[in-house]
Amino acid sequence: MAGFVTILTEGMMDIQSSLKKLPSVEKLLEEGRIATRIGLLSRRGITALVRASIDRFRKRLLDGELGRQGGQALFRLIADDIALELDRLGGTGQRRVINATGVILHTNLGRAVLGTQTCEAIARAASGYVDLEVDLETGKRTSRVRRVQRLLSLITGTEDALVVNNNAAAVLLAVNTFAAEGAVAVSRGELVEIGGSFRLPEILASAAGRIIEVGTTNRTHLEDYVRAIEEGATLLLKVHASNYRILGYTNEVSLKSLAELGKAHNVVTMYDQGSGILYPLDRDGVMGEASIETILASGVDLVCFSTDKVLGATQGGALIGPRSLVGKMRGNHLSRALRLDKLAIAGLEQVLMHLWLGEYESVPALRMITTPVQSIAERAERLVGRLEGARLPGIKSVAVITGESSIGGGSFPINPLPTALVELTIEDGTPEAVVAALRKQDPAILVRIKGNTVLIDLRSVFETEEDMLVDGVVAGIGDIYGRE
Repeated sequence: MAGFVTILTEGMMDIQSSLKKLPSVEKLLEEGRIATRIGLLSRRGITALVRASIDRFRKRLLDGELGRQGGQALFRLIADDIALELDRLGGTGQRRVINATGVILHTNLGRAVLGTQTCEAIARAASGYVDLEVDLETGKRTSRVRRVQRLLSLITGTEDALVVNNNAAAVLLAVNTFAAEGAVAVSRGELVEIGGSFRLPEILASAAGRIIEVGTTNRTHLEDYVRAIEEGATLLLKVHASNYRILGYTNEVSLKSLAELGKAHNVVTMYDQGSGILYPLDRDGVMGEASIETILASGVDLVCFSTDKVLGATQGGALIGPRSLVGKMRGNHLSRALRLDKLAIAGLEQVLMHLWLGEYESVPALRMITTPVQSIAERAERLVGRLEGARLPGIKSVAVITGESSIGGGSFPINPLPTALVELTIEDGTPEAVVAALRKQDPAILVRIKGNTVLIDLRSVFETEEDMLVDGVVAGIGDIYGRE
């Protein structure tokens, strides 16, 4: 027992000795790789990184991870750790990704990709001064979103339109305008959670005087909304179910019935459509979701939707409807806090101009959604030929199979698009390593896994990216299984 105590005491003494040898903050700041990074505005931040690294190594010493490390060896370990963190920070920024998942409006990858003319419009707004809030004919100040709102009104056939920085903001503004002193009525089955764990009930609670939940999760009737009006509802809100559906024993109130009820009781009705389908996709065989035109035909007062989903533009939220109601929202003090910046406005305006002129091919999101499966299959066959020619090690076979793409962004949740997939069967049955290696390429490549196969969906890959895709797949697989 005495020997054990002696050993323990000696171990603690070794640790304490190493702790005393932890380098000082100032000494580390003088280390060459670190010192060269220190500038006028970065010294405070780099000092914080140094302190954090010292704290991490102190804990590792106390946990016994580093043995008897000390002196110069310990200094080098800590300096290397700080230098690596500085390299990471110096290389931060959005990395280019080839989206071979087949999810067109991939929220994690930035949703709608913008076309060439849209990017040029944004670049013009970013690189110089623009007539954002000045009328060049009169020289007077004007609205920054005047052209966007006029285009939205003309395209949708509504009296007025308003744009804010996203669709959640559009809901917030509308609810605050029409239910802050009253109440908003919404079906329990439509109190959804959207991306990033944001929940509609919490958004509504921050904007409305009260929330009146009507019906049940699976069944809501018109009488439920009637009772809500009797309880003081000043806004009847219907919400698109986003990326889920309730099937079976269900009932929901149609927009037409809700709109008629609202008019009969002089209560505002609103539909949160979400995905922004201005282009009638059913003309191209993409079924399952109503367009904005169809929704407005129901007689509902207000409709809101995202501009960076199926509409295919920059991030924003649009509200359309009668001038009297949209004007009230425009006059709400929150509208300034939720407004768009000049870059988002420039992009949105250009996409709306494409839609107004019928230039749908210039909107990548629409082009990807409406691409015939045969065109994708032909590209997939060519890709298979190129990958087979590369003689990929570790790959048992490369083939074209049928599959499904997803529009994404909460749109068409139960109506996938038919597609052709390039299937790579992995010899050792562990595709996870291949997927991880593809993510490390430049540009990074994102794909899907099914069983022991890796699936590449070209529906969401630009033809101009195919050479980079082949190079990245060859390099990534070579990193794992070696080169031929």
